[in-house]
Amino acid sequence: MKLAIYGGSFNPPHLGHVHAVRCVLETLQPDRFLVIPDNLPPHKELSSGSPSPEDRLALCRLAFQDLPGVEVSDLELRRSGKSYTSDTVSALRVLYPDDSFYLVIGSDMLLCFRQWVRYRYLLAECTLAVLSREGGDSEQLQKVSRQLIAEEHARIILIPCIPFPASSTEIRMLLARREYPSALDDAVYQAILEKHFYI
Repeated sequence: MKLAIYGGSFNPPHLGHVHAVRCVLETLQPDRFLVIPDNLPPHKELSSGSPSPEDRLALCRLAFQDLPGVEVSDLELRRSGKSYTSDTVSALRVLYPDDSFYLVIGSDMLLCFRQWVRYRYLLAECTLAVLSREGGDSEQLQKVSRQLIAEEHARIILIPCIPFPASSTEIRMLLARREYPSALDDAVYQAILEKHFYI
């Protein structure tokens, strides 16, 4: 069975994230799709006023609730310390020993993939499902993909996906000013207002 894995801080989960999941669903047609919010991002600090990991999990469940077959997992929240993808994949391999794993990442993440913790383990366990995040980046993506395939025996699928104009940083700035970000699902926006996040 195909298992798609999409992790991140989702701070907050927005329509760009939902759009990315739809692109993967249409292209890969996985049997399982796990959206996994992190507990403690390994490479950045969460901005002031950010929701707790548990609250980001709840927001994700609202954001992705209308996508059939997509499950929001608390796997990384049940683990202490930084949320390294390699640890998550190791845990999932125990749960789904016979599945083929597809790790969903943005094009920017592919360009620095060799800096990831235990990246060779990830390449051995997963096919990289790479989403284009910027217009006109396909030539560079192809070059880096060819290098990883030749030098690391990587398996890479480039997912055709017109980037959705959404920035988590800009959304948080608008929320701090109590302005409405059009890139947020209505249910997510209402939950943020009710809980007074990002102020």
